[in-house]
Amino acid sequence: MKKYRLTDQRTVFGIVAKLNNTTLIDPKTKQKFQIKNPNLVNDIIKSVYLEIVPETTLTTRPASLSCVLKENRVEIRIKQVNPYQEDLFQVMEILIEPLERSAKRKAIEDIYANQFQVAAKIDISTIISVYGKTSIINQALNQWQVHLEQILTNFGYFIKRVNIGFYYAADTPLMEALSSTPSPYYLRDSNRGNFYTERGFFSPKKLNEMYVRSYLDNLLVNNIKSVLIFPVFSNEKILLGYFEIISNLPDLGNAALQNEIDGKQGISPLLAFLEKQAEEYVFHLEFSYAKDWEVVGSQCMIRDLSQDGRGIGIYLPNASLLENRPVGTPTSFQITINGLNYTFYGSLRSIKSPTAENESQSAGIHIFQCDRPEGLQLLESYASQLIEPEVI
Repeated sequence: MKKYRLTDQRTVFGIVAKLNNTTLIDPKTKQKFQIKNPNLVNDIIKSVYLEIVPETTLTTRPASLSCVLKENRVEIRIKQVNPYQEDLFQVMEILIEPLERSAKRKAIEDIYANQFQVAAKIDISTIISVYGKTSIINQALNQWQVHLEQILTNFGYFIKRVNIGFYYAADTPLMEALSSTPSPYYLRDSNRGNFYTERGFFSPKKLNEMYVRSYLDNLLVNNIKSVLIFPVFSNEKILLGYFEIISNLPDLGNAALQNEIDGKQGISPLLAFLEKQAEEYVFHLEFSYAKDWEVVGSQCMIRDLSQDGRGIGIYLPNASLLENRPVGTPTSFQITINGLNYTFYGSLRSIKSPTAENESQSAGIHIFQCDRPEGLQLLESYASQLIEPEVI
């Protein structure tokens, strides 16, 4: 049975609002909860938040809550927002699974991915460690620095600049320490020496006190008041480098970070945004080296689409075609929309076994880009049109 993954803010909020005061269950512990006070926030990732109330004493913090409605099974995947407020959670996504009796409702049928191809997986960590910053990598760095600066500025952060680097070239005690302790680092105010050390953030206590003082003095001389360094990993979870976000104001010039860093619009949405950006950045690095493409199928039926248009399942004509292909393998395929061919590029996320007798294996793919600027938006709109009648 196909599942629908919903991430659109309005759709997610609409579903959560309908489940207000409904009893849901943590699938792992079987503990029962009720949802209270769902609300949406126009932060950098357009979040939806809710409070949960356990029917009995809270034993563990749930990662998901589920319930069965008249025609669908609903699973809400959540993440705690504030370590000091046990009942406040952010909705990461909602999974909708139609029940057997509703399976005949509108489904994704007769839509094909043409010229489905894969390329050899590139070990970008080896390329970086052997060759350093090649011209291809430098070009990607420049593009992503501008990209991150623009987005963060548009969402209320006062950014002096964004640096993107690699830990193979670590040349300061701070960078060397961060490369051996792959955790984020956040200096909130260099003038006050105010560091954020909750949630596994790097603590300056691990560094020499004289070095920390000298480091802060150097920032102040250059009128730098706050710095956030976020680690970047490869698909194999190998630490590659970092995003370094620098501001002339405390707390990156953002009022939400200054007033309530652990609140709904504080550090959580920013970390979630940077995590997605890091994943896409690594894809672009690896994709720039992709070559020797192999055709998997000239025409493959699409199994399903996520509502944001970024996740797609494609049935495989031959189960052996993608054997031993690792996660992160570059992929490309075409979809005809409104009479035009759009080529989408992404990476392999999973190979799924058949769930029905006459079903084939399928590949799960995360889409990152399209050869036409409007392609991703069209795919998202198309997926929403297919999915919404099934879940509302």
